Amino acid sequence: MTAPRSAVGSQARAVAIICMLVSGVSGAASVSAAVGLSDRGIRSAESLPRGTPTTDLFARLAEAHARASQPDRHARAALLVVVAISMFFTFVSAGRVLRPAGLSREGIRRLLCGAALVSAVLRTVDGAADAAFALRFARFATQVLPPGERVPPDPGLAPTLTLGTSIIQTVLVAGTLAIVAQYFRSARVKAWAALKDEAPR
Repeated sequence: MTAPRSAVGSQARAVAIICMLVSGVSGAASVSAAVGLSDRGIRSAESLPRGTPTTDLFARLAEAHARASQPDRHARAALLVVVAISMFFTFVSAGRVLRPAGLSREGIRRLLCGAALVSAVLRTVDGAADAAFALRFARFATQVLPPGERVPPDPGLAPTLTLGTSIIQTVLVAGTLAIVAQYFRSARVKAWAALKDEAPR
């Protein structure tokens, strides 16, 4: 029985490390996106240099990007802050799987399940908001681009890439966190946590 339980412990730690990577990167990206939606981020987009066809094109696309952000800018910024906080709790909970620091394994397991599930739901909602923004951006971009002009290969300014990236990120992050939550809800992880709590410290 010791070998299977040891294998479960190794798997749980590996899943916790993956969870820390995903939640850490996603949380940092949420903070960065929230800063980009602030008044300072909008002003910096409006003050881009002009003077050449390329810089003029980038400036017009940046303006379209800012216009597309306006309808729900504050709501999206608030949502991103909530996502970042939830990702932080998920990151810390996953870290406690590796280093319990005297805490109950069962309590850590439950906390990680809840935090990962909430983060997955919030990231899905944020992904839907990102997709709506990308569609607005595509509409505004077609208005500012001259006929026949192609969008430059900048992932932050290309509407199609913006939408595609948003969908991929949502599936990867929300899907991974949902799998993490489901894994730590499994019977074998519950049994492993109970065994660890019963063992003398």
